[in-house]
Amino acid sequence: MKQKLIEAAIRQYALYGYDGATMRRIADDVGIKPASIYSFYNNKEALFIAAFQQLLQNHFQEMQRILLENKDRSVEEIFSAMLHGLVSHHTGDKQGTIAYISLVTSPVPEIKKYLQQHLRHHNDWLMNSLGDAMKASYPAITDKEVDKTIKQYVLIANGVFWGINLYDGGDFTEQVELADEMIHTLFLELENKR
Repeated sequence: MKQKLIEAAIRQYALYGYDGATMRRIADDVGIKPASIYSFYNNKEALFIAAFQQLLQNHFQEMQRILLENKDRSVEEIFSAMLHGLVSHHTGDKQGTIAYISLVTSPVPEIKKYLQQHLRHHNDWLMNSLGDAMKASYPAITDKEVDKTIKQYVLIANGVFWGINLYDGGDFTEQVELADEMIHTLFLELENKR
């Protein structure tokens, strides 16, 4: 039942935002009485955090899968695959993406803590995983260059993520193409230093 409540909460957050996703709407979505939710979650904030954690975990697992699937490609192709995987994941789950944005912008103070923890964990994973791939391709690369390149990639990927909700059709396709060009430029700069 907890998973059904999380899925219903995500649907409701996507439809109505955090404030409009009432416990009554979530309960109706699942087919239970609103009071029954409190058997599983103490309050709306607890359900909110569980739904947010689910969205973050889904994203992280997808990024892990993409990296594993592309680990034998060139490092530039890995970065590009990660970018396209992010696009595919979030455009393929518009409801989850809209819910994520609704939750990130909600007034619940605990979200900042969970988001910061997740981002630290995700960025550490990127530094280790992508850093290893970069060092394998560029043995003379410095830790500072690895750090800078991955941070630049994160900025590019964050821009593309927010673009999913701002641009449509050809405009969004252009944004992704520009992001790919920026990634290519990062690696051209590394090549030119060697």
